[in-house]
Amino acid sequence: MKDELPLLHGTLLRLEIDRLPRNRDPKPLWPWCSATRATSADVDRWWQAFLRRFDREHTFRLMKQTLGWTRPRVRHAANADLRI
Repeated sequence: MKDELPLLHGTLLRLEIDRLPRNRDPKPLWPWCSATRATSADVDRWWQAFLRRFDREHTFRLMKQTLGWTRPRVRHAANADLRI
């Protein structure tokens, strides 16, 4: 017998954008908040906070790539000669 999934109450947002660079097809984003009975001011604040977080994460990712922190580190010289 399968266990039933729990019922979660909250607010699901659907964020859509008009266009993406290079004519890519934009897909909607679906952030969720555990708060119920959201007002329009709450929803505005939530999607703006989501975009700020998204911008911050991608800024750090770009900085790490620029500084070379995401490159694989070769621990031993013999590992550099492996061919797959």
